[in-house]
Amino acid sequence: MKKKAILIILLFLITVSAAFPQQKTVENFKLVNAANKREVSLTDFSNKKAIAIIFTSNYCPYSKLYEERILKLHQQYASRGLQVILVNPNDPVKSSNDSIEKMAEKAAEKQFPFPYLADKNQAVCDQFGATKTPEVFLLVKKGSAFQVVYSGAIDDNPQVPQDVTTSYIDKAVSSVLSGKAMASSHTRPTGCIIKKN
Repeated sequence: MKKKAILIILLFLITVSAAFPQQKTVENFKLVNAANKREVSLTDFSNKKAIAIIFTSNYCPYSKLYEERILKLHQQYASRGLQVILVNPNDPVKSSNDSIEKMAEKAAEKQFPFPYLADKNQAVCDQFGATKTPEVFLLVKKGSAFQVVYSGAIDDNPQVPQDVTTSYIDKAVSSVLSGKAMASSHTRPTGCIIKKN
């Protein structure tokens, strides 16, 4: 009887851990904002309710398709406490369109109201485990750490914005800002493979 009770408890704990996987925490980082050449730290935004780190690039067609949607995300949620941060992880030697100069041109052309950071050593990309552009990581502050509460795709239709049926990042941000639990904490990102050093 005792063995049976222990087995039931173990099965319960396994089920709970599967349903609520331990969420990853990330360390503070500091990168140069291409738009003004100033350093930006993750801790600069400790007062925000949520931070959307979006790995993106100038060259990637998928990233280009999402530029307007990212601007819309900022417009919709900035006043409610969301900070958007773009990070370009591509090696500028392998992708000349992703040089800091080209990034500055893109930031000016699109009038990005948020930082566009150059991760030329790919330390931040590696810390997050990002593999594609675009790929989003939604963070919340937990004590002194930043916790990843959602990662993956921005939505379910890169090519046609009008045909999007589920905006994953919109749902995740809305849930976090409303203090509700999220249905999904990860989706598979769709985009271009990051050009590694």
